[in-house]
Amino acid sequence: MKFKVGDKVKFLNEKGGGVVSKIVSMSLVYVATEDGFELPTATGDIIKINPESRAEKMFSEDFDVKIPDSSGDGRTDHEEDTARAGKIRSGAEETPGFYLAFAPEDQQWFITGNLEACIINHTKYDILYNLLLQDEDENYFGFDYGSVEAGTSTGIDNIEREALSGWANGMVQILIHSEEDSWLPLHSTFHIKAGKFVSEGSYHESGLLREKAIIYKLAELKSCRKIPGKKQAVQVEEKPVELKATEHKKETLIGKYATGPHTAVVDLHIGEITDNIAGLNSYDMLQLQLEYFIKTLESALANNFRKVTFIHGIGNGVLKNGIIKKLEEYEGVENRSASLAEYGQGAVDVLLHYK
Repeated sequence: MKFKVGDKVKFLNEKGGGVVSKIVSMSLVYVATEDGFELPTATGDIIKINPESRAEKMFSEDFDVKIPDSSGDGRTDHEEDTARAGKIRSGAEETPGFYLAFAPEDQQWFITGNLEACIINHTKYDILYNLLLQDEDENYFGFDYGSVEAGTSTGIDNIEREALSGWANGMVQILIHSEEDSWLPLHSTFHIKAGKFVSEGSYHESGLLREKAIIYKLAELKSCRKIPGKKQAVQVEEKPVELKATEHKKETLIGKYATGPHTAVVDLHIGEITDNIAGLNSYDMLQLQLEYFIKTLESALANNFRKVTFIHGIGNGVLKNGIIKKLEEYEGVENRSASLAEYGQGAVDVLLHYK
């Protein structure tokens, strides 16, 4: 169950209750009681009693507690701790579906510090989820469960670096709720290599979160199956949908030309850059080629590519000379002639070095 500052809660293992005054993590909050104390409390030891649902109304009880004012820039502790939870960016281009994300708590330090894990529901349907992790004996155990509203994300846990090994293998089970259709349950298994978390290049921006994160696609909505009606149910086995999570990366410009890990080949012939050259003179075409060269080079630098081969053609050498001159403006890059066997005299290799 997820809590926010201001939620009325009741203690499960003792009498009384109070109001959530501070969110420490997904598993620990502070509860302000009527006698003026703020008690650190595990979220598993309290239940929310705000009368929002039928179940919660049964436990409804009022506590006369004043929540301490938050200080600083006006942003509450809860808002800081759940910055990764909320509505998905409007106009997100990612395929509708369900995602598991890991975002560094401090966006200035990607390979140190804690990570926030969250479930992203990029669909128009509300869902229920059940997250299971695998122990050392490869047995699954329940870690967290809850609901995620349509078009939102919700935090699962604040993970310390030392505990990341426990997230190597797991499974997310999902139930889709719709007033119009009935959906088969699905479960998606995931495997995460530990090395992902210690490489800055693994963290990418997306339309799903407001910051860089490692994101795994659990399932696309189009891969989920609806429960067939009586007419369609003939010879249809109604089994849960089984899927494997795949790492989600926002497509980059240089990614379109990737030929292997950290390598790419970009053809700068004008016909490969634009379909319409009507009205362009030789100078205009050269500027388009150089502008595209700069865009792809900077995309390669931003995504930790090591080598990019630019095909400039033979011609009169103007484009090649322009490329070499532009490279002088960048640190940590060098050029050399590309393979004569593959490109003849018409290409140059650009090698990218990082500190």
